[in-house]
Amino acid sequence: MRTRLLFALMVLVGLTNACTPTPSPQAPYSPGFFYLALSPDPILILSDKLGSAPRKQIPLNPPTDCSLYALRPAPLGRWIAVEWECSFGPAVELFDTASGESHFALSDPTIDSRFLAWQPDGKALYLKIGTLSVPQTLRIDAATSQATELSISPFAYDLTDSPDGKRVLYSLTKGIGFGSETWLAGPDGQNPSQLLVDASNITALAQYAPDGSQIAYIKFPDNQNTTPPGELWLMDANGFDAHKLATADAGRGFAPVWSPNGTQIAFIGRNQPEDPASLNLSVYDLHQAKLITIQAVPGTPPAWSPDSTTITFGSKTPLIAGSATPSGSGNDTMNLWFYEISSGQVKKLVSAACCAGWIR
Repeated sequence: MRTRLLFALMVLVGLTNACTPTPSPQAPYSPGFFYLALSPDPILILSDKLGSAPRKQIPLNPPTDCSLYALRPAPLGRWIAVEWECSFGPAVELFDTASGESHFALSDPTIDSRFLAWQPDGKALYLKIGTLSVPQTLRIDAATSQATELSISPFAYDLTDSPDGKRVLYSLTKGIGFGSETWLAGPDGQNPSQLLVDASNITALAQYAPDGSQIAYIKFPDNQNTTPPGELWLMDANGFDAHKLATADAGRGFAPVWSPNGTQIAFIGRNQPEDPASLNLSVYDLHQAKLITIQAVPGTPPAWSPDSTTITFGSKTPLIAGSATPSGSGNDTMNLWFYEISSGQVKKLVSAACCAGWIR
């Protein structure tokens, strides 16, 4: 069960041997808004901005016996990583939003791997491979699939990159009851130094502030609970002044998400800490030291608009139009919603859709 919990943070990703030609990395792309239309078949919809008419549609065509897990847009540039859950093992596919072409991050279907993070310039992503055999952490060039191995512990379960690309931050555990450690190293894992050690808790899903000065992360108890209560914590980039900000959910593996202007953090909260079903969308305002709770039940990670004015998320729970109040029990249809910071309103954007974000 411990493996299930840790890998819920960053889903395992296996690889298929299907590839399409890689487009030129110099082909122009257009920034804008995207979401995934779910019915009847998954189609990536791209538009100039939230709510505007589509300008491009890209069918995703799931591999055989695969279902969608998540979309991971690069922080800059054309690429969107799509995570699939398949009967043969999970898989990551890279979509070029300029050409509509795609290819898998690796071509060997016998190697298990999972998505960890994007490099800040959007040109490469990090994968954990060989978890069930010889664990390795790789940095993969998105356009060419050229791989560089990082010299980090095989016990690492997640990783993120500093905004300047000069440091990687990763967390590791040696098993139940050993707690966790968080380390900082050079871009290839060299010269590691320990930032945090906690014998009783797991720290995970760390995310740098846009200016690199602080790190937000989730902490939860080191036990076999698969849907544990968690806490949102904040520390300086050097590991000092670590302190709790709010109660959070830790069972879905959703990382805290900084607003682009660095003033707010969106995350999944709980109305009742011990009730894994009592979820909400929460925003912590750092300038006012204020927690904002939106009574919506996110089923996908929150995504900030580039101007920090709205947050989009998918939810299966119906909401009253123009409010953040659930109007009934959940269903099997994921719909796309957005929350306006200025008005405090939650509004429906698209039915039968999810996984929205921005191409920057």
